[in-house]
Amino acid sequence: MQKEKLYKNLKNYKLIFHTLFFIFFCTYSSAQTNLTYFDSNWKNCPKELAVYYRIQPKKVKTNEAVGYTINGIDSLYSVEDYYLKTNKLQFKGYSKDQQAQELVGKSKWFDENGMLLNTQNNNYNSDYKNTSKLLDWQPIFYINYSITVKSQFTGGLEFCLDCEDRNKLFLGLGYGVSSYDNNYFGLPDIHLSYNTTNFGFIKIGGSNRNIYTMAGLTFLNFIDLGAGYSYPITNDKIPELKGFTFGLTFRITNKQNAYGKLKIGF
Repeated sequence: MQKEKLYKNLKNYKLIFHTLFFIFFCTYSSAQTNLTYFDSNWKNCPKELAVYYRIQPKKVKTNEAVGYTINGIDSLYSVEDYYLKTNKLQFKGYSKDQQAQELVGKSKWFDENGMLLNTQNNNYNSDYKNTSKLLDWQPIFYINYSITVKSQFTGGLEFCLDCEDRNKLFLGLGYGVSSYDNNYFGLPDIHLSYNTTNFGFIKIGGSNRNIYTMAGLTFLNFIDLGAGYSYPITNDKIPELKGFTFGLTFRITNKQNAYGKLKIGF
């Protein structure tokens, strides 16, 4: 009798173990399928190439998420991104969409050691849905120093085209001043600058005297340092703006989306 009872108990324990193992396996498999993987440029990729991963966003009542109500929006997605290597939190915030392109409320970025790098408050305007995202009309003040034949200082305004994208396209309108043979002359400036998340930029612009192209490095779109070439478009030889060009640009704005973010989580 004791042997039969012991055998019966072993069968029960074995059944319980198999049941628990099955539940754990199903839960683990489900968790794995609810992850989205990204490479260093935040592009979707296989796990083997990933640097970050995102847990499938869940919906949260808007008032619980950001502390206030928004007309026409009952809930937001709670977004959490992690470093794949360390499983440490990289980003936490709320968004209107699962892709975290339209952030709402407070967002936080962390480094791989869990230290807070940046906090951003994204105040949502209920009328925003009726406006175009193509052009952000909040101006960016820029100052540029360049040298082709002589030094030139330029200042003006830039506008961010499709600024919600991680790569930025800036349209600039400004005016520059230079000197030649003790005489000062002015140069209008219009340019397009494409700044990428890989800390590089390419730029094309011109004035009533020349067309120039430039490429180089950018630090979070705050400072651009580059080199290129200037092509004269007039026969005016005083001076002829022809030759290699070096430039340094500074941007100043309250529009946080215009600036880049550090790859370590910024």
